[in-house]
Amino acid sequence: MSYLALYRKYRPVSFDDFVGQNDNIKIIKNEILNNKLSHAYLFSGPRGTGKTSTAKIIAKMINCSNLNKDGIPCGKCPSCLNPNSNDIVEIDAASNNGVDEIRELRDKVNLVPSFGKYKVYIIDEVHMLTTQAFNALLKTLEEPPSHAIFILATTEFYKIPSTVVSRCQKFQFLRFTIEEIIDRLKYICNKEKISIDDDVLFEIARLSDGGLRDAINMLDQLSSYSDGNIILSDVYSLNGVVSFDDMFLILELLSNCDVQKIVLFVDNLNNKGINLDKFIFDFVDFLKDVLIYKSSSFFNSNNKLKNDNIVKASDLFELNDIYDLIIKFNDILNLMKNSGFSKILLIVNLIKISNLLKNSNINDNSNDDISNTNKVVDNDSVKISDINIIVEKDKSINNSTIFSSKLKKIRINNSFATASKNLKEEFSVKWNNLKDNLSSVKYNSLIGFIDDVDVMVVGKNNALFVVRYDSLLDRIYNYLDIFEDMLSEFFNNKYDVVFLDNDEWEYEKKCYIDAVKSGKKYSYIEENIEKIDNNVYTNNDVDKLISIVGNEVITYK
Repeated sequence: MSYLALYRKYRPVSFDDFVGQNDNIKIIKNEILNNKLSHAYLFSGPRGTGKTSTAKIIAKMINCSNLNKDGIPCGKCPSCLNPNSNDIVEIDAASNNGVDEIRELRDKVNLVPSFGKYKVYIIDEVHMLTTQAFNALLKTLEEPPSHAIFILATTEFYKIPSTVVSRCQKFQFLRFTIEEIIDRLKYICNKEKISIDDDVLFEIARLSDGGLRDAINMLDQLSSYSDGNIILSDVYSLNGVVSFDDMFLILELLSNCDVQKIVLFVDNLNNKGINLDKFIFDFVDFLKDVLIYKSSSFFNSNNKLKNDNIVKASDLFELNDIYDLIIKFNDILNLMKNSGFSKILLIVNLIKISNLLKNSNINDNSNDDISNTNKVVDNDSVKISDINIIVEKDKSINNSTIFSSKLKKIRINNSFATASKNLKEEFSVKWNNLKDNLSSVKYNSLIGFIDDVDVMVVGKNNALFVVRYDSLLDRIYNYLDIFEDMLSEFFNNKYDVVFLDNDEWEYEKKCYIDAVKSGKKYSYIEENIEKIDNNVYTNNDVDKLISIVGNEVITYK
């Protein structure tokens, strides 16, 4: 006898064998037992969630002449003994999607069943039917003969015309949970005497993405692939995915800025034939789990987050670093999708990220000696929040060393007060060429920031920048003095600089627009004043606004 695939061998033959979809099964089962069967059903949901299996069980139940009170077919009547009879008509709409095939079906629908009471028409992937085919089906679907029942199945519900949907009872089939898949796989393994560890079952269930058929197929393939016990590495090898161990490894390499090993890591992925886009997708999913674990108590032994590598990875980075990594890798994925140099792009961006993380780690490590109030403070390697802590402990440190909210507000004011469109345009031309000229060693720490900083407002001696990612804001303020030195050197002018995140910029921009519309303007304030006057505006108009930041920045009415 030829070998029967496990997913076919263990396809449920009754609702008692069914895994999951409890609400759907309960409704359908009660309709059959109470003789309230509908003439048309529409099953929608992801692949491998039991739509076709449910349709076949319905066909078997409604045609069984000795169905018991629990809804289990007798297995002895002519209908049960001939499950593949002409009473069950399965149509693949993917290959029979034309109007002629539906017209043929419509002509044959009046034929009475051979054994049972009903003739069941199961149309799989019904969304593949053409518009003309759907139109040909409508009347028959609405008023079929009393012996005909239609069951439509689709993975893309949104493609079904509303005229068809309204004529059917709709059931949404959900993805199976990891626990439901593991329970079913354990049952099959016991029956087939397959030796397998719980960790392997967990990974099979995770990689199947809620599809039980995919999980059983994977188990079937693994049982042939491995001799004896199935191990975790077999799952990763067979599916061409990266393990959690490798996910943690690349995070370590990024944290340590180990460029050589980063390149070897990507080469190894490429040599194994692993899809690099899929790797980034899985890696972002891994980072998401690290983020959840680090920022909440959503953690238990049955959860996906139980992996030890996720716990270890949460100790490598702060929350802001994880946020930033997720955004960065999403950007990398978008770049790679539109490039023929995916491998090169990935290597270059990994090196860039590792350099950024290295700078961040330098800042974080400087916190170890904060408790020593006699230690000399290096403003280039200590966070602003850390300086505040030191100030509280050592009153001898001048408050002017802190970039306070007062100073920030003054510099925002002065940037608008002295700005003009011409100054911004001249500044932007040099700024766009700045990165190529950062050859000085003392400015190397700024290379990773330049791409993520946008010029918004430029005055005679003031400049306002917006940082694209919130997590970079504190870090770039750590390099404020170096940044201003760099501008002085390359622009031959002393600039007082302020950085804002996107939300802050939107707020300040709105304040400026409101001030202009109300006939007020910003006046220059000396940075050494003790109190900020909130009423620093004088008469002006909207033309002044356009002359400062340009039409491309501000939309006005």
